[in-house]
Amino acid sequence: MAFGLVLAPTEASAQKKSNADQVPYVFERGDTLIDFADKYLRKRSDYFAVQRINHIADPRKISIGKRLRIPVKLLKYRPSEASLSAFRGAVAISSGGRNMTPSVGLDIGEGSKISTAARSFLTLRLEDGSKVSLPSNSRVRISRLRHILLTDSIDYEIAVDKGRIRSKVAPLKKKADRYRVRTPVAVSAVRGTDYRTRVDEASGTAFSETVEGEVIVAAGEDLNKGGAISVPAGTGAAAAVGGKLAKAELLSPPELLDPAKVQSESELRFALASGGSAIGHRIIIASDAGFVDVVAEAQGQGSGIQIPAIPNGRYFAKMTALSADGFEGMPAAYSFKRQLSTLGGSADAGDFGYRFKWGGKGEGQRFYRLQILKDSKTTVPIVDEAGLMHSAVTLSDLADGDYFWRVGVIQLSSDQTDHEAIEQWTDFEKLTVTN
Repeated sequence: MAFGLVLAPTEASAQKKSNADQVPYVFERGDTLIDFADKYLRKRSDYFAVQRINHIADPRKISIGKRLRIPVKLLKYRPSEASLSAFRGAVAISSGGRNMTPSVGLDIGEGSKISTAARSFLTLRLEDGSKVSLPSNSRVRISRLRHILLTDSIDYEIAVDKGRIRSKVAPLKKKADRYRVRTPVAVSAVRGTDYRTRVDEASGTAFSETVEGEVIVAAGEDLNKGGAISVPAGTGAAAAVGGKLAKAELLSPPELLDPAKVQSESELRFALASGGSAIGHRIIIASDAGFVDVVAEAQGQGSGIQIPAIPNGRYFAKMTALSADGFEGMPAAYSFKRQLSTLGGSADAGDFGYRFKWGGKGEGQRFYRLQILKDSKTTVPIVDEAGLMHSAVTLSDLADGDYFWRVGVIQLSSDQTDHEAIEQWTDFEKLTVTN
């Protein structure tokens, strides 16, 4: 369960193919190289390349048990499958120069280009069960989406041209299975893990952060050469445009303050415990615990993050801390309830006394409660009216003096399966009466 991050090959190094780009084949009785080519190679003439690579003098006379190295790029394959599991916002998908209309379940094949605009998200599900998620402002290409016939294995490659992706890779079952993510300066090879890939738009540096599994990083094309470093879960690697590699420990998951809080304000507000070396935080909101259907995300400095309004419901939040060296930390996930319920009030003098008014936004039945206290916020209320369904009360018999008043609301959910009610109050307001 490991993957490697290696710098993109130069023209000179490209002549030396990594063992990872070849698969073995052991010749059996009756095999010939030409028959092998007809069955497994994309072109019959490709057997010449196999003959040359393996130093075979006569393609019709190969010893039984001889182990050959076959370049993956020469092998026949059937197209593998990917489908659009979820999407929101402005998502663009094209294949063969033709734009495709996004829809859940849409088949997406090799060669497709996918991009997300601001506040837009999508998740792909690959044939082997792996998931690839694109947040906002990202652009990728599906370079390879194949099932190799010779080895009965998968060969997947995704190129990240801009932004970020998260790969939740199912454990690969066969030694020849390959899942890769390529950036302009690096390529990663994965064997069952959960990790993130990001291309920094300003510097071009490619960041890879391992949440589960292990990463092997090498400054070159071949992971079997010396100098490779291990990047296990909880650490990250960065490949700069100039070829420099850096390794860092990822920041610990941030702690959410008051995780049981119902998000009832117009904007969602999340308060995080301060401290540590984080320069900011990122939050992702999804409708499911697997974060397939992402509905919102935000990034902010300090210990607080705000997200624009989202519909009522139960959601999951994943939070990470951001470090000064560009790495995103380990995630912490929480569930929370969103039920919009705002409340405000005012009081003024009218022709028939003092009029107290209130109102707010929220779905479901709302019951109001008005409290008025004399002289202090700590005294027993002289008015305590509960169960009010209207939005105003006029009092004509208030004596001179100082009063403190507030209004509360109990809001019942409009969802018949959710019997939880929300109760909240406005802050105390001071009213001075002079007749």
